Amino acid sequence: MKPRVLVATNMYPSTGDPARGAFVRAQVDALRTLDVPVELFAVHGDRRALNYARAIQPLRAAVHAFAADLVYAFYGLTGWLALWQPRPVVLSLAGDDILGTPNRHGGVTTKSRVGVGLSQWAAHRAEIVCVQSEEMKNRLWGAELRRRALVIPYGVDPGRFHPGDQDQARRRLGLPIGLPLVIFPNTPTEPRKRLDLASKAMDLVGKDWPGVRLQIVSGVPHDDMPDYYRAADCCLLTSDWEGSPNVVKEALLCGLPVVTTDVGDVGRWIPHSPESSICGRTPEDLAAGVRRVLRERRRVDPGPFLAGFSSPAVAARMLQLFQDLVDGRVSR
Repeated sequence: MKPRVLVATNMYPSTGDPARGAFVRAQVDALRTLDVPVELFAVHGDRRALNYARAIQPLRAAVHAFAADLVYAFYGLTGWLALWQPRPVVLSLAGDDILGTPNRHGGVTTKSRVGVGLSQWAAHRAEIVCVQSEEMKNRLWGAELRRRALVIPYGVDPGRFHPGDQDQARRRLGLPIGLPLVIFPNTPTEPRKRLDLASKAMDLVGKDWPGVRLQIVSGVPHDDMPDYYRAADCCLLTSDWEGSPNVVKEALLCGLPVVTTDVGDVGRWIPHSPESSICGRTPEDLAAGVRRVLRERRRVDPGPFLAGFSSPAVAARMLQLFQDLVDGRVSR
């Protein structure tokens, strides 16, 4: 009998924000495809931090009502919440819950320092801890925790994110046919995403490619994202830091070359895409990477990535971990 899994998360798609936590939905859907009994418990920690404490009793009640064998918690503060109930916890850390949220002075915000401390506390007490990258693993507190932590990226649904016809995608989105198109699929107002750096790089590219367009993609329905990747010629990521940037994984599964700074786990995936490149954090280096993509006009073969981060592959690995946990084969 497959374990009964209660998924606790502070991020999940909604009508008002269909992109938030789309990777959690992909994981839930993939587990259900494997016939795993899954119940969702959402906590609105983004609205008020006190909501985590207020959710303790409702979570305990949900675990009891569902007869859950374990709680699969996404994000460190949700992991803290999950520890206040009796079932074992599998914690998946996202990025800033361990790395912190940068401030404008090169450090991290005071609020995120508190969040990091609670996330580290939760990680030490969870039965299984998953992180998105080796960088995150190395930032965990204590050699024993780093030893047992598993690097398992969030999965991307290959049923939605796959190659398609570029011109058709542009027509559906109302984008011009024929012009070079580079997408920046990130929130432009978030400082760490470095739109300023992307804009400077594209100014340099424009000197050689008249008419090239930098398309900022933010706040669009997540169901439209595959078409943006198919429509584009290049995906540009200029972040100062990331955990495991899903936009890179989504782009690669859609066949779109990526030009990126060396952040998160991109060094694990980009070497398998000769069409893509990891560049230095300067406008000149990034512009050179974009120019090469526009000049060569090659698409990415998504095949090599399916076993690494497709949601079915990640779900199968998680199911094995869940089964080992409930069967007593996980030792700390």
